[in-house]
Amino acid sequence: MLGIGVASWVNSQLAIFTFIITFLAYSAFTFFGNARSFSRLHPWVGSFAAFCLILLGIIRAHQHDTTRQSDHLLHFTDTADYYIATVIDHPEPKKNSYRVTLDIEHIFNKKAGQGLSQSARVIVYQPKADSSWLMHFGDRVLVKGIPDPVELPKNPAEFNYKQYLAYQGIHHQQYLRASNWTLMEANVRPYWLGLTGNWRHQCRDKLLQYIKNPQAQGIALAITLGLKSHLEREVQEAYAATGAMHVLAVSGLHVGIIYLILNFLLAPFRQLPKVGTAIYITGCIVGLWLYALLTGLSPSVQRAAVMFTFIIIGSTLRRQSDIYNTLACSAFLLLWIDPFLLYSVGFQLSYLAVFGIVYLQPRIYAWCSPNTKVMDWLWQLTSVSIAAQIATFPLGMYYFHQFPIYFWISNVVVIPGALLILPLGLATLFTGFTVPALAKVCGWVLEHLIQFVNTLVALIQQLPGSTIEQIAITPVQTGLLYLIIVFFILLFHYRRLRYFSLAVASLALVVAIQAAHMYRQHQEISMTVYNVKDDTHLDFTQGFTNLHRGSWDTNAQYHVLPNHIQKGLQTEYVSDTLAHPALQYASGREIEMLHWQGKTIAIIREQLNRSKPEQPVSVDYLIVAHNAIRKLAHLNDYFSYQQLIIDGTNSRYTTQKLVNEADREHIACHAVSLQGALTIPWKP
Repeated sequence: MLGIGVASWVNSQLAIFTFIITFLAYSAFTFFGNARSFSRLHPWVGSFAAFCLILLGIIRAHQHDTTRQSDHLLHFTDTADYYIATVIDHPEPKKNSYRVTLDIEHIFNKKAGQGLSQSARVIVYQPKADSSWLMHFGDRVLVKGIPDPVELPKNPAEFNYKQYLAYQGIHHQQYLRASNWTLMEANVRPYWLGLTGNWRHQCRDKLLQYIKNPQAQGIALAITLGLKSHLEREVQEAYAATGAMHVLAVSGLHVGIIYLILNFLLAPFRQLPKVGTAIYITGCIVGLWLYALLTGLSPSVQRAAVMFTFIIIGSTLRRQSDIYNTLACSAFLLLWIDPFLLYSVGFQLSYLAVFGIVYLQPRIYAWCSPNTKVMDWLWQLTSVSIAAQIATFPLGMYYFHQFPIYFWISNVVVIPGALLILPLGLATLFTGFTVPALAKVCGWVLEHLIQFVNTLVALIQQLPGSTIEQIAITPVQTGLLYLIIVFFILLFHYRRLRYFSLAVASLALVVAIQAAHMYRQHQEISMTVYNVKDDTHLDFTQGFTNLHRGSWDTNAQYHVLPNHIQKGLQTEYVSDTLAHPALQYASGREIEMLHWQGKTIAIIREQLNRSKPEQPVSVDYLIVAHNAIRKLAHLNDYFSYQQLIIDGTNSRYTTQKLVNEADREHIACHAVSLQGALTIPWKP
């Protein structure tokens, strides 16, 4: 993991050369050194071995990075008119489109009259209006145009979608209508590669057929098949706020349930002489991996499937293995196959949760000795929840900016619920394909069970103070929180006060970093213009008080809310039709005028058809929106301004045209869709 983490800063040839030298030195000492010298120099030998593994991580990360290949599309600087690509997955429904992934093989330039071999993986979005004409797995297609490189986020603290896709080997995307592509050949990839995807879609349709309630459909698909496309927003928020979201992501819990089912069904084969053990091992392993494939092979599912595979083989062959070695071996295998899994949130949280459960749960469980079986079972579930939460809460706060207070209650509800929902979901699928009449009964029971669990989760969410929200911590603070956890573990293990001192010192650093951030934020007075396509979004920030102008919908929350959370702002949302005394708001059909902290901002929303004023109106900042202005010269009759801002609601063509004109006229101009969000600090 350390080697993968530092790979981007290390030259690949240097890493290979160093690995060869280090490995040869290690091998020579290991095979030719005597026992006495080996014992005396054992720490050095171990260090050489560890260094070899670090170098292997660097080398493997470089090998897996397709952008280092000379024929990758990122290195193509010429123009192209068409490209040939193969569809490598099944269409995935999104809100307004279908997403599909292509592997590019060749690109063509009509003027040159020849093709050029290029490689790249591209995400293509097809509008739902074209749903009758979609690409399918295994199709070879001819596509008009050339895909665009995925752009970096244009707003402060916004999710880095470019980096997220890069870790999956994807660096380009394209919005593609049916008229811009044509099918060249179908089924060019082996049928079995897309078999699990076909099964998944067929199983999805069966569950939707026998479960009618929309909320129950989303939960059933998420828990049974790992499909989250049907989850309603309110349901996701309820599960996230109560710390139960992990149940909706297929992980070790779900794979463990599948293992229990397979073990129950295949246990009789172990009694057969000679071949019984082989049938049991093969059946369990094949069943686990078929389920993993069916649910999409997420990092947490891969981890669980690999671990259970090792456990099945080891226990059947009566080999005792250390669970930490099993964890490390499964991580090594997965990271060797795909080094960039290291950056997957699911991979990180999955391994941390399992480590917490394995190490901390027995110690937490020992705190209490319930007298009844029911109380003992409840305490076991609670201790598992506490152990997993301790191991994952710093990362959870860093990635999701919240902490669920009642996680220990919700897990007592959702874990038993998952233990029933998953087998019932599988039973509904099996009977749906074999005995439809029985499938109706299974589907009815499953639907009402899910509704009952959802009701309990909603009640927990409504408890006072159920969630601490809008938590913002830095990567350094996240690392320090894990240091605190480690120091407390060492304190309880070794009973030495120095570990408590180190934990307190680490906590003091966390507080100091937060205090420094709060001090800087307290001094801030600024205006921020965001890059959002549907409306003009502005922040007027004074310390921790913030006024936000713009329609507050899901799209705005995605682009704007992360910055509010990172700064710790208390935001008041101002409608574009509501007068606000602090902004001295004035609004017209074409022009919107705002006055804040001694500065004047004008927003032009429509073409200026009004009569020209006798003197141009003086403003500090002029914002052009919705393609309202096509020529800057037209503005001079209406406004005099210090800086022109072209917001994200303008088309790419209009934006570039205005930027070019501003450059020629030497006008101070900032286009947020090209240059990113603009934050202007000022004093009143």
